[in-house]
Amino acid sequence: MKRIFYFVVAFSIVMAACTKKDEKKAEVKNEAVKVKIETASMQEIDQIYEFTSTVDAAVKNFISSAGGTRIEKIWVEVGQKVRKGQRLVTMENTNLNTAQTQLANLQNEVKRMEALYASGGISKQQLDQIKTQEEVTKRNIRNLESNITLTSPISGVITMRNFDNGDVSGAQPILQVMQISPVKLKFNINETFYNKVKLGMSVKTKVDVFGDEQFSGKISLIAPTIDPLTRTFTVEAQFANGNQKLRPGMFGRVELNLGKAQKVIVSDKAIIKQSGTNNKYVFIEKNGIVEYRQVELGRRMGDKYELLSGVNNGENVVVSGQTSLLNGKKVIVVK
Repeated sequence: MKRIFYFVVAFSIVMAACTKKDEKKAEVKNEAVKVKIETASMQEIDQIYEFTSTVDAAVKNFISSAGGTRIEKIWVEVGQKVRKGQRLVTMENTNLNTAQTQLANLQNEVKRMEALYASGGISKQQLDQIKTQEEVTKRNIRNLESNITLTSPISGVITMRNFDNGDVSGAQPILQVMQISPVKLKFNINETFYNKVKLGMSVKTKVDVFGDEQFSGKISLIAPTIDPLTRTFTVEAQFANGNQKLRPGMFGRVELNLGKAQKVIVSDKAIIKQSGTNNKYVFIEKNGIVEYRQVELGRRMGDKYELLSGVNNGENVVVSGQTSLLNGKKVIVVK
């Protein structure tokens, strides 16, 4: 009987100790957390949007020769700067020599036929036929002469070469020359902004190659139609690129200011990134209780964020003490 009595007493002591531990845990769980808050405010801010694009040359020209003519000499290399009218390629003139010989023979024949016509030996029709052949040969010679020496139609840089000296030029162009001062960037904008985009508006761009360095340009073209599939329209911005740092093919991010708007602004300290996702949250404090709420971020401005949704003007957001918070947790606001 004594053993049973001692066992009952020991069990009661253990149960009492466990009850006290559970009560302490409950007290800790329900204990209010000290936090600091800031009030979300509505401010008028610039509506700056970013669009991705690729740098492109203002003008691109292919240098080709009519027909399958053999290349005598290419005078430039890829990467070389050229000026408008500069000689780029010399083609073989075998066909030209043949055509010039034909013209000389036709001119002699025309003189002979004119003499015959004057004496009544041939008809007017026969004389006109030989004169027509002479004119056709002259036009052919002018065409061949324009294709013997190929010049650059613009000032720019050689960006492509498809043949070597002695090759017979085919369907492909021999060279490509690009004008890279200025350059242009094309990008697509949602149709809701169509009435806000104007020719001459200032834009800025950054390219990955040069980090945070900005380049200034202006909108030079606005497409007159909307793409029915994407609900966007194409805009082209031109950049002077006097130092030629921007090169065709570079990946760029264009920033365009589309006016001002009233937006809710909060401290960056209030933003919580959910682990494993790209979702962003804040804790909203009201009457000593916090609510865990998802938000959509806009542009970052120093130590502040523009919020596109999730928080209303005048609501209190927690900026310190979030690590101990859960949805519905009691809090004490401290200065």
